Amino acid sequence: MAFQAPKYPWQTELWQSWLSQNDRLAHAYLLTGSDGIGLTQFALDMAQTLLCHHPNHSQGACGECSQCHLFEQMSHPDFYSLEVLEDKKEVGIDQVRALNAKLFQTAHQGGYQVALIKQAEHLNTSAFNALLKTIEEPPAKTVIILTAYQPSRLPATIKSRCALLRFAKPSLETAQAWLKLALPEADDALIKKSLRINWGAPLQALDWINDKQFETEQAWQDSLVQLMQGQLGVSQAVDKWKKWSKPEVVFDYFYLWTVQRIRAASYQQKFPLNHDWLRFQQQVLVAQQAWDGNGNKELILENLCMDWVALNQQGHLPDISPEANPMQGLLLRGML
Repeated sequence: MAFQAPKYPWQTELWQSWLSQNDRLAHAYLLTGSDGIGLTQFALDMAQTLLCHHPNHSQGACGECSQCHLFEQMSHPDFYSLEVLEDKKEVGIDQVRALNAKLFQTAHQGGYQVALIKQAEHLNTSAFNALLKTIEEPPAKTVIILTAYQPSRLPATIKSRCALLRFAKPSLETAQAWLKLALPEADDALIKKSLRINWGAPLQALDWINDKQFETEQAWQDSLVQLMQGQLGVSQAVDKWKKWSKPEVVFDYFYLWTVQRIRAASYQQKFPLNHDWLRFQQQVLVAQQAWDGNGNKELILENLCMDWVALNQQGHLPDISPEANPMQGLLLRGML
């Protein structure tokens, strides 16, 4: 199978830059950028190139040697991948210790050993400390590749010891062209909407269309109409959203809907901007952070939904100061 890298056109410059430095490899790399732009695939292409017996210095791995075949089957004995286990929220010290033990053994194929740590921001403190010791004094011919969507959560001691590869989202034109090639039957309006809802991340936009998540957006809009007409209660609406495969997409829908409302108001001088829309926009972001933490997910959605209804029916948000609404602060901190 022919090897082709990078897999995505917006990564070409970074790929060529990394290849040009192959004679002075770092022992650890940190790949940072948004979810949905191909960090993991880029890291896998790096790993295959490092393990390949006959790499091409202008392209990468050969795709033909025994090492490439092993890698493509995800059975290469000198490649290790680490990520959050399905039933866990973080990578623990035991996982990192097991990885360290493997890296300090002799390579099975006599070449490099490569470890990929996906979304390294999910390592806990003990795991970071265990990894730091290996990064500080790595075994010979060992390369550790970390990816992170939130690099600010990584300790400075880890970041300072890694070569940084920073990935930017592609331009709107590049993303639209790529999606059109991937989904020739999708119309331009759907492609544009998928990118808008997924904040310009092409791979997430692709999944959004393939998984028919646009149907959930329509269902969300229908719920709001029913709420305003009194045909549906807040708890009933939230129950519907929670059954979706990705209920957290509701935050994107609320946020983008608010952006459109604010933008429309800015073009209509006779309808001055209601600054509570800006407050609500911030509340969406706070609610999303609480959702990603340990907050009560049902109450987070219900609280946001009730605020949306109040803003649309009464023209303003309820008082959310700690004195007026002490429960909300507890809710968003995950204490309820």
